[in-house]
Amino acid sequence: MDNNEIVPSKIHLNNIRWEKENTFLVSEKLEKKPTYDINIAHNMMHNLEKEVVKIRLFLDISAVIDEKTINQGGNYEVDFFFKIEDLKDHYQINNEKPLFSGVFVCTLLGISYSTLRGMAFTLWKDTFLSSIILPVIAVPDLLKSKK
Repeated sequence: MDNNEIVPSKIHLNNIRWEKENTFLVSEKLEKKPTYDINIAHNMMHNLEKEVVKIRLFLDISAVIDEKTINQGGNYEVDFFFKIEDLKDHYQINNEKPLFSGVFVCTLLGISYSTLRGMAFTLWKDTFLSSIILPVIAVPDLLKSKK
């Protein structure tokens, strides 16, 4: 099998776990509508024998009004656990460590981030953050943002 071929039916998102969920809200509606600085990063862990990959996404959001940061937003860490039936087809051993295909990692990041967007939307729906919808992003850019 070509290392870049992704078979969606062999990727199973088995569990999602909030590791950190800190939402900061001001007690009343702000006079001006803020803009939000949004920072997203990831890390990846794996168990090759069990064919399991964990993607952790880090999300930091800060409200900004007139170049001043307001105590509204949050810090989040969410783990996404995948069982990959054909994991062995998506990496090569290099210096005794697995080197995963970029297309494969981007696929898992895309699934994770897309899921996080919906989770955040639901989490914030009845708060002052309800107007925030996490942006659509270029997944290769997320691939570069390791934490």
